[in-house]
Amino acid sequence: MDTQLQRRYLGCLQTERQAPGLDYLRMLTRRHLHRFPFENMSKFHYYLTLGKTGWSWMPTLETFLDRFEQEGLGGNCYILNLHFGRLLESLGFAVETVRATGGNVHLANKVTVGGRSYYVDVGYGAPLFDPIDLLEEPRFTRLGEEVEISRVEEGRYMIDRRTDGRSFVSKCIEWGAVDPESFGPHITHSLRDEDDNPFMRRIVCTLFKPDAAYSVVNNRLFIKSDRGVTVHDFPEKRDWMQMMAANFGLREERLIEALRFVAERGNPLF
Repeated sequence: MDTQLQRRYLGCLQTERQAPGLDYLRMLTRRHLHRFPFENMSKFHYYLTLGKTGWSWMPTLETFLDRFEQEGLGGNCYILNLHFGRLLESLGFAVETVRATGGNVHLANKVTVGGRSYYVDVGYGAPLFDPIDLLEEPRFTRLGEEVEISRVEEGRYMIDRRTDGRSFVSKCIEWGAVDPESFGPHITHSLRDEDDNPFMRRIVCTLFKPDAAYSVVNNRLFIKSDRGVTVHDFPEKRDWMQMMAANFGLREERLIEALRFVAERGNPLF
């Protein structure tokens, strides 16, 4: 990553370069989750404009930053974690790519600081604000969501996300480094334009704010905090567009494109 792109990325995170260390890694992780949304509207956009398979679909770092600065887009795990990992590398961190299985294969980062390795994930839509030492098998409740990480066997950990004690998504983290290029077929699989692939049939977006997580599924907004969860329905298109702009900074053109995309696949929201 060249110096100009690094400086630009750090500007999006509203911070400056520091010496690599655990506190700086924690700050960068939190800033990323507070600034870049986990969403699939960019997935639709790159599917329509870049490519429909593997790395032909993947936006360059420059495109990724353009779309964030101009339209408020973030991305899914492949976009967010890959580019964040490369930023960390450019800042002097020791970074390796890891995968998690269960449903679509997930891409995350393993970052080693001071001789200890941490799981760093800004592309899961989960409140993973801190670099996580998997050996500690942490369990915590944050912003209306319970997260539990447990060892399955040597080098494999289960991450389970729950609300009200009920699991809604689990993945198995494989703690060995893998080549990022090996994710090409997995990206293609995640882009399959089929009804059994829900992330190509609905609109989702999550962004973390200081006191709450804001999550959209189609035209319903969930605001999750330590006090509980509130749900807001938006049956009118105009109100939904205003809400998406106000809470996520998303631009009208991309919202209209996403609405058209899911409507053409049997899910008209309005």
